[in-house]
Amino acid sequence: MNVLFLNDSSLLCQGLASGFSPLDDIRYIPVHQSGWEDRLTTLLKAWKPKFALAEGVSISTVALKLFPLLRRHALPLVYWAIDDPPDWRRMSRPLARGASLVLTPAGECLPLYRREKLRALFFHFACNPSFHHPSEPSLEYTCDLLLVANYYTSYPQRKVGLETILTPLLSGSFHLKVFGNEHWLANTDHYTLGSGIYQGYLPYDQLPYAYSSAKIVLGLHSVIDSPTMMSMRTFEALGCRAFFLTHWSPAIENTFKNHVHLVWSRHPDETIELVRFYLNREDLRHKIARQGQEEVYRNHTYQHRIQAIRQALERL
Repeated sequence: MNVLFLNDSSLLCQGLASGFSPLDDIRYIPVHQSGWEDRLTTLLKAWKPKFALAEGVSISTVALKLFPLLRRHALPLVYWAIDDPPDWRRMSRPLARGASLVLTPAGECLPLYRREKLRALFFHFACNPSFHHPSEPSLEYTCDLLLVANYYTSYPQRKVGLETILTPLLSGSFHLKVFGNEHWLANTDHYTLGSGIYQGYLPYDQLPYAYSSAKIVLGLHSVIDSPTMMSMRTFEALGCRAFFLTHWSPAIENTFKNHVHLVWSRHPDETIELVRFYLNREDLRHKIARQGQEEVYRNHTYQHRIQAIRQALERL
């Protein structure tokens, strides 16, 4: 099966692409780069993909040019609506109207697409065992607590996670490192980190090394009331055999077992108690991290995800 990716993000290159067969031919034309129209037209004259695939905001600024071009070449678009449900109305719905198939990690959005007469399937994030695996620890990333996440002001529910997981740890005597965008340094919420905590933006190829160097990896989610949607970092951290501490959500509880695959907290005070307890129990951290990795390797790899929808893709 020939597959054209319209972006070269890490989520696609190091993630989703791993779910396809070695016999599948995957090529990339990132539409955020100048000259993409000419390159795409030239490619489609010599090579016929089964479908084109794009995720999230990657096509939002070029949709008015992209959709007619795809129709002209009779090329179906698969749109992975990775920002559902909060951005369903603003972004997912209008972009989905140009797609032949929508993939959503938010199960509650499926009736919304059906109401709009748009074909949609449930398709969650996952891990890629050939990339998301334990790596040699690095002194650069060694710490008690590690958070790899961007700061966003556009997702109000994300603040619940901040106040539950991160805020109570800022005033403690823990060795904490935070990697992400520069909005951690200045934002309209005036949420600031103490000196030495913010470490800059983490290159994606360093993710396994960072996750393998921390005693506890912290997780934040932009959605706290979805039965399925959670941060992709959950699957990636567990794949790297990290001990993962995050805030409770229905999706987390529906997918994983507390104190078996990962650990969740419902309250800032509980977060501090859990951190203090598990920092002193290396044996339990390693046991839970191993069980978490076994769970995602067994049920939540991109090979599992693609296999579940492959027939639908082949019918496009």
